[in-house]
Amino acid sequence: MVKPNLSILCALAGSLVLGAGTAALASDELGRVTAVSGEATAQQPGADARPLHCGDPVFPGDTLRTGSDSHVGVQLDDVATHLDPNSQVLLGRTDVNTPSARLLAGKVRMIDPRDEGEPALLAVLDADGHVKGNDAEAYIFSEKVGPYAMMCEWSNPLPVSRGKEQKTAKPGECVIAKPKEPLYTANAHDQRIPALAQECAPGPELASLNSPLNHLTPRDVAAGPPAGPGTAGFGPVTAVAGPDYTCDNAGICSGVVPLVVKEPDPVPTCGPGIVCP
Repeated sequence: MVKPNLSILCALAGSLVLGAGTAALASDELGRVTAVSGEATAQQPGADARPLHCGDPVFPGDTLRTGSDSHVGVQLDDVATHLDPNSQVLLGRTDVNTPSARLLAGKVRMIDPRDEGEPALLAVLDADGHVKGNDAEAYIFSEKVGPYAMMCEWSNPLPVSRGKEQKTAKPGECVIAKPKEPLYTANAHDQRIPALAQECAPGPELASLNSPLNHLTPRDVAAGPPAGPGTAGFGPVTAVAGPDYTCDNAGICSGVVPLVVKEPDPVPTCGPGIVCP
C-alpha cells in the first residue's frame, strides 16, 4: 500500500482553503476601481497589499492607500468614492448593508446619487456622516492636542453625528469635530477633492457600474462654488483652468493639483464652546 505524501496533502489542503477563502471574498465584492492615477493599493487584514488597476474588485475589510502622487476612485454599489494623495480608507458595510468608508488618513470624497434607501456611512475618527444624495468630503487634521475631523457638503444637508451629538452641514458648510469640544460648523472651502483622476476606459468589466458621470456635470466633477471670506479649507488652487489641471467635455480630468489644507474658521456666532442654533 502506497502511503500518501504528507507534504502533498498539506499543499492540497492549503490550496482548498485558499480557494474557498477567495471564493467567499469574491462573493462579498463591495465595488470596483473606476479611476486610478499613480500607485494605489488595497489590503485585507493579515494579507499582502495588492496594486489596484482599472476594473479591480474591492471588498469589505480592504484598506485603500494612495501615495504622494496618486489618486484612486472606486464605485461602491451606487456610491462613488475618491481618495486624494496620501490617503487611507477602510471599506466595509453598515448594519443595513450600505457601503461604509472610514477615513484613516488624508482626504476622501463620497458622491451618492440616490434619493431613496438607507444612508451610506462616511466616518472620520469618532464622527459619522450619513450619506444619501450627498456630495460629501472628509478630512483628518492634526494639531498639538491630537487629530480632528472635518466633513464638508456640497449638494444636500449632511447629517453628522458623534455619540449623542448631532450637527448638519448645509450645502457649502463643514462640520468640525475636535476632541473635548462640541461639534460646530464652518463655511466650506472653494475647491473640492477631484472626483476623477483618470477615468478607466469603458469595458465589459465596468459596464454595470453606476458612473458618477451619469449624475454630475464636468463642473460638478472638478470644482466647487466660489469661496467667500472666512471659508474653511484650502490654500489657493485653480482646478478648472491652467496647464496643471484640465478637464475635457466628458468631465474626465487629469493633472490633479493636490489641495493644501489649512485651519477652518468657524461661522460667525458659532464655534467651540458656543451653543449653535
